[in-house]
Amino acid sequence: MSVKPSAGAAAGWALLSLIGFGAALSLIVAGQSVGYQHHLSLQQLSSKPLSVGILVGQALLALVALRGEIGALGSRVTALLRGWRLPVFLVATIGSSAIVGRDLPKYAGEIALSSLVQLVSVATIWLAVAAIPPESLQRIRAFFDRLLGPEVSFGDDIAPRVDRFAVVTAIMVTVVCALLAAFVYQRHPHLQDEVAYLFQARTFATGRVALPNPPVPGSFAMYLIETGASGWYSPVPPGLAAIFVPGVWIGAPWLVNPVLTGVNVLLVYLVLQPLYGRRIARLSTLLFALSPWNLFLGMSYMPHAATMLLALAATLSVITTRRTGLARWTWVGGLALGLLAMVRQLDAMVVAGALGLWSIGLGGRRLKVSGTAGLILGSMIGAAPLLAFNRFFTGKAGTFPMMAYTDALYGKGSNDYGFGANRGMGWALDPNPGHGPVDGVINASLNTAATQVELFGWCMGSLLIVYLFVLGGRLNRADKLMLAVVAFTWVAYFFNYFAGGPDFGARYWFLMIVPFVALTARGTLALGENGANSPVANALSQTRWLTAVALAVLGGTMVFMPWRMVDKYWHYRGMRPDIVRVAADQNFGDGIVMITGREYPDFASAAVFNPLDLRDRVPVYVGRTTPSGDSAVIAAFPDRAVWLVDGPTVSGSGYVVRAGPLSKTDALQHIATPPAKPVRRPAPPQP
Repeated sequence: MSVKPSAGAAAGWALLSLIGFGAALSLIVAGQSVGYQHHLSLQQLSSKPLSVGILVGQALLALVALRGEIGALGSRVTALLRGWRLPVFLVATIGSSAIVGRDLPKYAGEIALSSLVQLVSVATIWLAVAAIPPESLQRIRAFFDRLLGPEVSFGDDIAPRVDRFAVVTAIMVTVVCALLAAFVYQRHPHLQDEVAYLFQARTFATGRVALPNPPVPGSFAMYLIETGASGWYSPVPPGLAAIFVPGVWIGAPWLVNPVLTGVNVLLVYLVLQPLYGRRIARLSTLLFALSPWNLFLGMSYMPHAATMLLALAATLSVITTRRTGLARWTWVGGLALGLLAMVRQLDAMVVAGALGLWSIGLGGRRLKVSGTAGLILGSMIGAAPLLAFNRFFTGKAGTFPMMAYTDALYGKGSNDYGFGANRGMGWALDPNPGHGPVDGVINASLNTAATQVELFGWCMGSLLIVYLFVLGGRLNRADKLMLAVVAFTWVAYFFNYFAGGPDFGARYWFLMIVPFVALTARGTLALGENGANSPVANALSQTRWLTAVALAVLGGTMVFMPWRMVDKYWHYRGMRPDIVRVAADQNFGDGIVMITGREYPDFASAAVFNPLDLRDRVPVYVGRTTPSGDSAVIAAFPDRAVWLVDGPTVSGSGYVVRAGPLSKTDALQHIATPPAKPVRRPAPPQP
């Protein structure tokens, strides 16, 4: 490399990459409302002169420093990406650099800005690692050797093991997710799905699948929580709620996903060791542990940490059966698949399809018939409770309560899988009415761009190394298995009408995270070998690539993560637990607290704290609807004081007490006029 080695220069370029990344993030509009992130338009950039100045300065400095190097760098890229590969690489990187939008000129401007930012980020990081002096590079190499350990034999006959590295990493991830859940998410559900999962988990924790219907059901109505002949229940699949039950019992359901995420770290390490060996397994595990996508889902009440745990457990069972020849392990894997079907059915189909083909010899040693049978029969046993759940609420084992619920609310077939003119629920995030191939392409584009951002939170783009490595064509059997999982997931969700929305990245594609971290780790080491003619030169080249990845990870951890915490997930979607503080300050006692505002977030945020038995002498939160509905609520609780509270969307801040405590007579006088923003039962609010 012709860049002059200097520790000071290397540190300066590294610092500039972090500063430039922060400046770039300040040009993005994300926020706490429901919507994909977008860059400021080219016309709006004048409102951020400091950030624009930093980025322009970074670009000019990088351009000056690279003078005379650009030709050589271009030759390296074209040597790696020969023929058709280079155009595909450019289309992939540029096309996934920004979220697609209906305003095509604005989208083109975003593509140009984000691609330029990523290019400058790559150049800055390259300059940082190129400037590392040889003696410093040797010390860095020794550090990575200690961290990743020496390579050991791997293959179907090698037993994976948990070591101190994995345990420490898993504990750290659990602690980080728990801190995020406590201080960023405030131990409070933020998505409508999460409110429903928590309600269902609390119900299951009492030993029931449904509660008695509340008085005046319309005043307690929330999306994904239903009343009717079966009682008061949530129609969402029951698997996640069942997993949350122990957390409910100890009064800390918010801790369940952090623990599951920590366990997933151990499982990723165990699954990847036989496929790739210890060094790549360790690097992959670190990337998984530090992924913002993984950590933010780990702080949530969403089902993806549980989905990942069950998918990895099923995969490990096949690996163990292949090594030992003992079919009993596939029974364990089958049970995990069955439980996965109780959490997310489409993800279960993806994992079952991939493992089924793998178990019969596609991409690996064929299992005995008894092993394949254990996988199938175990999954049937594991999914049996789901059939009972279906039958209880719909009368038919094959009819899911969720499907019956959406059919009734949005029209028959609205939530069905596959193409059709009737697909969809009328949300603004759904690209077009119905679902067809064009919608599938748009959804895939949305999810790819979200993955490019959220997977690692890297300034240079999270998928850059995956693109380079896969298109470079040096793939082994394990790499192809990883790509098969990516393809299975992509195809499965291509036929799903909804992309998953902007919550927690491309969350419907979360099964791809393990393939992506594995391919990134493999690519980092494999690309480091390009152009090296000796083991020592290879090792030093790999060290530079590892250092570049470490700098990108540092940016994701120190810049992207804090920005995302504050800019998005604090009070995300307007959900906030402040009503508990207001209740203590105002001494609500066992009063009826009538919330003025929207169903979500105003009422839902408070309703999370309702007792399951509405006769309990604690505050009961209801949503204001109409004068007659509000009067019926007051009549249903005649011996309780009434409080009237404006929700955050009405007050413009938090929960504000407007009146109370009121007697029944005084309360009836106050509710004679309907609220300005009544609680209704519409489709979930969308941008």
